[in-house]
Amino acid sequence: MTNKPFFVRFLSLIFALCLMAAFLSGCAEQPEVLPETEPTQTEPTETEPTQPQAQAFLNGDPLGAFSIVYSEADHDYAKRAAEYLQAQILERTGLELPLIRDTDPIADYEIVVGETSREISSRLTPPERSTHFAILAEDNQIALEGEYFVIAAAAYYFIESYVPKADFDARIPMSVTIHEPIVEEADSYIFLIGDGMGVNTTRLFEIMDNTVDYGDGEACFYGYYLPYQGFSRTASLSGVTDSAAGGTALACGIKTVNYYVGQDENHNAVQSLTELAGDFEMSTAVMSTETETGATPGAFSAHADDRDLSTDILLSQQELQKKYGTIIECGFDFYTPNYMKWIEKTFLETLDTLDDNENGFFIMYEEAHTDKHGHNNDMDKAFQALVRFDQVIARAMEYAFYHPNTFVLITADHETGGITEENGTFVYTTEEHTGADVPVFVYGYGGEVFHGNTFENIQIPQTVALWLGEPAFGDQTQFGPLTSDAP
Repeated sequence: MTNKPFFVRFLSLIFALCLMAAFLSGCAEQPEVLPETEPTQTEPTETEPTQPQAQAFLNGDPLGAFSIVYSEADHDYAKRAAEYLQAQILERTGLELPLIRDTDPIADYEIVVGETSREISSRLTPPERSTHFAILAEDNQIALEGEYFVIAAAAYYFIESYVPKADFDARIPMSVTIHEPIVEEADSYIFLIGDGMGVNTTRLFEIMDNTVDYGDGEACFYGYYLPYQGFSRTASLSGVTDSAAGGTALACGIKTVNYYVGQDENHNAVQSLTELAGDFEMSTAVMSTETETGATPGAFSAHADDRDLSTDILLSQQELQKKYGTIIECGFDFYTPNYMKWIEKTFLETLDTLDDNENGFFIMYEEAHTDKHGHNNDMDKAFQALVRFDQVIARAMEYAFYHPNTFVLITADHETGGITEENGTFVYTTEEHTGADVPVFVYGYGGEVFHGNTFENIQIPQTVALWLGEPAFGDQTQFGPLTSDAP
């Protein structure tokens, strides 16, 4: 072997070192390899199930684009009607429409409820003092109008007529149309009794300035809004009736002796409408601004030899409550706005409780102090009691419009004070009861049998009992239930 020169061996060593350095440098620059991991799992968010939104249109415009408009300057009836529309549309279509006031900017599409500042409201003129109401569609607005509590009838009609539970394109007339409330065969009955309330008592609005702070500015007795009106004779077996015999006539369908409570002339207990309704498994209630042992609430809930036997009346009422679960709420003699709201709330809560029964209900509510102030010839206070009664009537009618299977009847047990019109005003002529006929105002299915007629007070409960399914209620030896053929 021959030896290579020194410089050749030196160059070979340098070359080898360079190759090694390059190799080591390349290894150092290799990227870090991360270990494989499972993909991150995101927990699903729980959401409330939502109702599918219907393909809903009003006159070709999408229902979901509408806002519901009411006026805070209008009565609470309009606000409640607007809230009813909002709730029903949401329930039926899954669409939650905005609820706005007429002081808010005009929306692209609007359902206008009640008397508002919107121009379309000025073109609606439903009849005054009537249960009729008006509806109008114009451009991108739809308007509903009805006086006071009648707006509830308009709201119910609108929902039932134009907002079904399936897809729809409802067509609403582009001109003012006047409608009547939807009425169905009754399974629930509201009796409203103004003690001592004669015809001229209901006319006190004509001469009295309605500045009562718990009223809603009404210009007349609300009974005159109801479509059917007649008159009742009130004489008892004693002659001019008292509240016990008068109440018993309305509750039990019999004529009896003054001071007898729920008994005939021989002191036999006679079935009342409250008990009859209970036998048909309906819910029942008796309410009054008088105490629970008062003559009228007593007649609808007890049997006693004398209206002054309070202990006997209470014991009889306890038996009624034990047997039927009857609600007895009485003693609402208050006259301030806060108390009026409390009375209305109590009345409505009672209606809601009764409404839970699929068999229906019967309730009697009495305003007792139109009579008490009539005995004192205090017209101012009698009028205040009448206004208070009016507020309960309004809430009863509002309820009936939203529940069209409800029958409402307003009447009196007798007239007190002999109120007479003299020289354009009204004056009392006695401090006692009189034998004058009293008014009867009726709303509901079959109510036409009362219209334009004068009949005996006992025929009122006899007619209702017939509708409930008891044709032999009360004493029918002289007078029986009213029918469409009744004179």
